[in-house]
Parts: sequence; C-alpha cells; structure tokens
Amino acid sequence: MTDIQKKSLEELSRRSLPQWEELPDLELYMDQVLSLVGRYLPAGEDKGLTASMVNNYVKQKVLPPPVNKRYGRGHLAALLMLCTLKSVMPISAVQQLFESWGGADGLEQLYADFRQLYSQVNSAVAARLGQLPGEDARRVLLSSALASQAAQSLAMELLPGIGEN
Repeated sequence: MTDIQKKSLEELSRRSLPQWEELPDLELYMDQVLSLVGRYLPAGEDKGLTASMVNNYVKQKVLPPPVNKRYGRGHLAALLMLCTLKSVMPISAVQQLFESWGGADGLEQLYADFRQLYSQVNSAVAARLGQLPGEDARRVLLSSALASQAAQSLAMELLPGIGEN
C-alpha cells in the first residue's frame, strides 16, 4: 500500500463529528452556520453548502425554520447529517429518516446515534480497505465504490419500513 493510501485510510479511521454539547449553544446567522458546517465536515463532504440550499431545506420542511433568521444547535446537527447523507440518499429519504426519529424533538438522540455510527463506520471501512492485498490503488478505489453502492442499495431497500421496529 502506498504512503498516500495509508494516510487516507488513517484519516478516514479518525473521522468524527462534534458531540451535541460541542456544537454552539447560541443562535447563529447563516454565514456562521455555513462556515461551521464546512469546518466540521471533511473536505468536500459539505458539498458546497450554500444559503439557498439551506433555505430550500427549510421550504421542503427538512429543516425547521430559523428563529429571527438565526439557527440553533439542532439546525447545525441536522445540516451535518444532511450534508453527509445527501450524496447517497434523496433529500426526501433524509427527511423521512429525520421524521422517523421524532423530527425536531428527536434530533439530539438521532444526532448522537448518527455521530457514533459515523465514527464506527469510517473506522471499520478504513480497517477493511487496509487489509486489501497489494499496492494497487485501483483495487482500493473499486472496492470503496462497490461497498458504497451496496450500502446505498440496502439503505434504500430498508427505507420504506423505517417506522417499523
């Protein structure tokens, strides 16, 4: 395995999100929210979050509306989850996931579970990919893409029964 691959896998294995209590406990303006989301997520994972995207999420009722144009801890947590998930799930599926946890009332618990799973899955994927034989970056790339596709497919198959436990 090349040094670049090793470094990438080490970074992946250490990825984490801030705990709920570490998120700002004060109301933030849009530019502050965008800055924090970009700071908390790995490069590129925020997918170029913009003010108009956030406004659309509010219009689509994926996010609760801001209070006096200010966003709280719950908004920030929801945006971190949304930015992470939107590359593998339609926004409507993310909204359905949020609602299955009780919407805004269940957001703190959802974020705690999401945060824990985020770290665990990143670490597990890095460990699995680190065990691939050889130094061929193409195999690591292909394996990563196939694992992502399989996981996305499973997630979308499970979505219709999300409210059933």
